[in-house]
Amino acid sequence: MTIDLGRNSGALKEAWRDVLSEKTETNWALFGYEGHSNVLKLVSQGDGGINELKEDLSSGKIMYAFVKLNDPSTSLDKCVLINWQGEGANTVRKGLCANHLRDVEKFFPGAHLTYNARNEDEVDEDLLIEKLKMYGSEYRFKMKVEPVERALPVGTRYQKVNAVKEINSHERDKFWKKEEEEEKRRLEQERQKKQEQQLSLEVERQRQEESDTKNREQEAELRNEKIDQFKQSERDNFKQETERQNVAPEKPVRASILKANAQCNNLPKLASNLRVSSPEPAQAGSDDECDQFATIKRSPKDSSNSSAKPAESAASPTSVDKGDSSPFVEQTVQMLEQDFVDEYIFGMAKDGYKARALYDYQAADDTEISFDPGDFITNIEKVDEGWWQGLAPDGITYGLFPANYVELVE
Repeated sequence: MTIDLGRNSGALKEAWRDVLSEKTETNWALFGYEGHSNVLKLVSQGDGGINELKEDLSSGKIMYAFVKLNDPSTSLDKCVLINWQGEGANTVRKGLCANHLRDVEKFFPGAHLTYNARNEDEVDEDLLIEKLKMYGSEYRFKMKVEPVERALPVGTRYQKVNAVKEINSHERDKFWKKEEEEEKRRLEQERQKKQEQQLSLEVERQRQEESDTKNREQEAELRNEKIDQFKQSERDNFKQETERQNVAPEKPVRASILKANAQCNNLPKLASNLRVSSPEPAQAGSDDECDQFATIKRSPKDSSNSSAKPAESAASPTSVDKGDSSPFVEQTVQMLEQDFVDEYIFGMAKDGYKARALYDYQAADDTEISFDPGDFITNIEKVDEGWWQGLAPDGITYGLFPANYVELVE
């Protein structure tokens, strides 16, 4: 869309004439758009020069300023049309207003220079004067030209030269001989100078190579020294870490575990009281039952053989007095035994924890398990604050181990 200069043309022209007029002190006028329209209006004007104009410039708008400056080199006033496009102005608006500059130049004639500016640093009086020096002035001076009398022909005493008569062959040969000798001396001097330069360059090159070699050796020594220090530091750190890992924490006391074993030893008696059986079979299977209902869990593989015996004895007709027991009592006993075996023997009640060994540990007896640093213990049950029990890394052995020798993992 084109710019609208007709709506406020009277005020625009009046401000422009005040800047050009020598009768007023006004030396600048600022013009801008009305809102988001293309109608140009007078924003402000004054006689304070560039510094006063910069106060009215807005970084988010597109404006035009007509300024009069004094050129100190010619003592003449020159005008500048400033096309102000603030850095914060809308990019689309800048593109639309780019075509308005030509119409503005035609509407405000008389400017020696059209200058584009985006920030206040670019609107500098010294910078504008320097740019104005490259442009001429509109002032023209008329000079009175006096008529020049017609010049008369000038005489001469020139005579044509005869080369054969003027040139002396002896002098000619002498001249060329002298020129040849001077040429030989010149070539010799250039050769000697070139040799001296080459010698100087060779000496400089050798000195530079020696310096570079020395610097490389020093850098190599320094690098090797740093490498040795780093290796020694790594060895010391590895040694300290190894010593720290080899020092295992104290093994906790198993008093609570032993107490738990004593309490669980009474569970077979409770189960035997619920069962109705003959004295001899119950006494014969007491050792296996005590081992089966121990607090320390066994691996399902290890306990498969031992658990088969009580199951058989429970199912054997000789272990139950048919005349004195009822099917309800027998079923209740079997359910109690099965739940106890599933939960406390095979660990089927809930999933156990998993841990990674921090130190190596060797079992003190058959109730404990052994492992090395980095091994994983699975199906862990926290039976005590200091002692846990779980499945050893071999996947077979199930027993106790100190809790502070491992760390839990997800």
